[in-house]
Amino acid sequence: MRKVGVALSGGVDSAVALYLLLRKGYKVKAFHMKTKEDEFFIKKEVKKKVCCSPSDTADAVKIARSLGVEMEIVDVRDIFREKVIEPFKRDLLRGLTPNPCVHCNRYVKFGYFMDYVLSKGFDLFASGHYARIEYSDKYGKNVVKKGIDRKKDQSYFLARIEPWRIEKLLFPNGVYTKEEIRRIAEEAGIHVAKKQESQDVCFIPDGSLESFLKDEGVNLKEGEVVTTKGERVGTHFGYPLYTIGQRKGMKISKFGRRFYVRNKVPEKNLVVVSDLEEVFFSGLIAENPVWHVDVPKEFKCVCRVRKKSEEAPATVRLKANMIEVIFEKKVFAVTPGQIAAFYNGDILLGGAIIKEGIP
Repeated sequence: MRKVGVALSGGVDSAVALYLLLRKGYKVKAFHMKTKEDEFFIKKEVKKKVCCSPSDTADAVKIARSLGVEMEIVDVRDIFREKVIEPFKRDLLRGLTPNPCVHCNRYVKFGYFMDYVLSKGFDLFASGHYARIEYSDKYGKNVVKKGIDRKKDQSYFLARIEPWRIEKLLFPNGVYTKEEIRRIAEEAGIHVAKKQESQDVCFIPDGSLESFLKDEGVNLKEGEVVTTKGERVGTHFGYPLYTIGQRKGMKISKFGRRFYVRNKVPEKNLVVVSDLEEVFFSGLIAENPVWHVDVPKEFKCVCRVRKKSEEAPATVRLKANMIEVIFEKKVFAVTPGQIAAFYNGDILLGGAIIKEGIP
């Protein structure tokens, strides 16, 4: 009987993943991550449901007890700050728009946390992600595939996990829709069957990037908003608050046209805006790629530049530790710091960090 360590967050998805594995006969133990101290969430105004809060811990304990499994709480606060919070802050100040969930998955959840679980004698590590682990005849190994529920598919966030880990992963929920998962939870009598989903960044529970930076000792300064031609058109309230393609949140003079953030210049405290057409890109340059399968020096695939962006057919060319991606049609808001994820049909090939967009 294979032993499985399950990441139990306290939400319905991980609870059902645990339940499904028990039903399949696996020997299971639950593990719960603590990324921040409880006092942090008590002091903050939580405007949207986020993971890792004290209420989540209480729910995780209740779920484990109701399903008759042992649960261990694992303190990952130090590694979470080192690998997620500090790089997030640093990248914002560099003018990037980082994706902390992808980095958490690589370094914490499917990194330190998974290593801890496996070190306790478990054969496999499972979570409630909406993705699938299946064998691919084409690549001759297990691969990450999109979840059946396209609206909830979370494969994008797994684009940069280390490829060797795929053989050790189980995603029981990947073959179900969210509605089916909630129905299974209700039928099993799991008390979080109707619990609200986690949203946004867990360490910014009030949803305020400005508040986060202030707490981290960063005082934002107002600066000029200029067009790509250098014309001053307004004022911004701190360049880290803006991302490529953003239209609102700036004090713009009335010019009779809409402006969109085109790029940022941190050293000059500038936000550069343009007309909509200039925020579409023909390609991108990305760095530090992680490939889950062997890929040739040049290949065609589809690329997703954000979790909610449409997939774009593209040609990828590998160049040392950099990659060049050329789209068949221009793509909106290619954003430095975000993740470019690459797919062959349902199969996740890997991902890289976007360095710059190609006009």
